[in-house]
Amino acid sequence: MTRAYLALAAICIIWGTTYTAIKLAVLHFPPYLLVGIRQTIAGSLVLGLAWISRKAYMPDRKYLLRQALTGLATITGGNGFITWGMQYVPTGLASIIGSLTPVMVVLFSLALRNKERVNTRVIAGVLLGFGGLGLIFSDGWKDFLKPEYAWGVFGCFASCFTWSLGTVLAKRWNSPDVPPLLNAGLQISAGGLGALVLSFFFDTHYNIDHSTEGWLSMIYLILIGSALAFTLYMYVLKHLSAAVSSLYTYINPTVAILLGWAVLGESLTTGALVGMAVTIVGVWMVNSGQRQLRRET
Repeated sequence: MTRAYLALAAICIIWGTTYTAIKLAVLHFPPYLLVGIRQTIAGSLVLGLAWISRKAYMPDRKYLLRQALTGLATITGGNGFITWGMQYVPTGLASIIGSLTPVMVVLFSLALRNKERVNTRVIAGVLLGFGGLGLIFSDGWKDFLKPEYAWGVFGCFASCFTWSLGTVLAKRWNSPDVPPLLNAGLQISAGGLGALVLSFFFDTHYNIDHSTEGWLSMIYLILIGSALAFTLYMYVLKHLSAAVSSLYTYINPTVAILLGWAVLGESLTTGALVGMAVTIVGVWMVNSGQRQLRRET
């Protein structure tokens, strides 16, 4: 269990940086082509590593189909929509919308009657955490009303919706007998191929700016943002609930703000401090609720 929380902490840091990496990369690559290249290469690397470590084998057709559908939701939908949307909105606004993920995960878990249970403490913690983020980003809510951000806001909401659905499906369909490395490789590869297909229909150009910034961002997203972080995410989902696993979206902004204050000398407002405190209490409530549920079983 401790390893799962350490993996979740690593995800908080890694995926807290990918918003900036995506924003830089999408300046040099068409959005769905970016996702397709990123994820198919990352998926191939993860599957290759699974094969080298002798953790790869051919699951049955039904399991492969479920992994593909999950990958289409999380990668093609989740990563695809956020990459497309971030052409039009700043990273701060994208992270606000992304923080809705735990709320949607709980709703999908209830709607799909997932095996894992939630109680009032978990639900209250999720809502409290989101309220804390509202305080942290209190100056950014007005951006929702800007007409030039409309398509970007839509893309970010669609990303949050599909990623949350994929998280719940992964928790439901990932077999505990299948290594997280293999699950990650299958889902990333399927999602990357789906993004390449969508690229033919939705990317308006195929002009790639072969700049150092663009390729360094792409390499970081492939190796760290996808291959490493998504494999860790499969590991976390194997050992923790979907609600707890999705809490990285609450921690990411707190990590970014504290790093900006400590390293870059950025200002730390009272509202941000209060919001971080409220968010941390919300995360604690979710974990406390999950521990209570485990004791009752």
